Amino acid sequence: MSMSILSIVVIVGCLMLAIAATVLAFIFIVPDKRRNNLPGLLRVAHDLFNFKYLIVEKIMQALYIFSTLYTILYGFFTIFTAFDSYTYRVYDGFGEYHYETSYEWYGWRGLIIMILGPILLRLAYEGIMLIILLVKNVIQINNKLKNQNEGEVASMFDIPKIPLKKDDAPVETEAQAQPAPSFCTQCGTMLDANGNCPTCSNYNTHNTL
Repeated sequence: MSMSILSIVVIVGCLMLAIAATVLAFIFIVPDKRRNNLPGLLRVAHDLFNFKYLIVEKIMQALYIFSTLYTILYGFFTIFTAFDSYTYRVYDGFGEYHYETSYEWYGWRGLIIMILGPILLRLAYEGIMLIILLVKNVIQINNKLKNQNEGEVASMFDIPKIPLKKDDAPVETEAQAQPAPSFCTQCGTMLDANGNCPTCSNYNTHNTL
């Protein structure tokens, strides 16, 4: 079997195994209801697959420390090794020529790297970390609110649903019934149940209190 055919077989085989493993993961690992029954390693895999926490924060922190230290060390050694030499021919006045070599120091480049390098790296990584922390805060908010939404599981891509408090719920107010007038405005006699004055014998013609 040639190497090209073997490579194709390996690629197709790995592809089929990855598809099968993905289907099994969605059935036995990804669902939240199975998390408590999973062993330790598979529980970690469950949290990773469901984005329960972000590992990019630690990776970015390690990259920042490495790149900052590398920049400082590179700038430091550049101070002592940044030399440029060139050779030229000189006439000695007696009909003979000899060669001389001149050196020029570029160590100031190392100083610039040591000073500006860490500052630029810090600004760049802080901009990236602001985005990461924003996503992390969204995840924490969703984790706090997931118990308030019955039957729903919070993830990093969900929009938090904040339930209304009882005080915030709209209150329906009923129109208060105005009390019916009790006395006739002319004679002061108490009105009957229909609002008529029995003394004046006027039917709904008096202004009442």
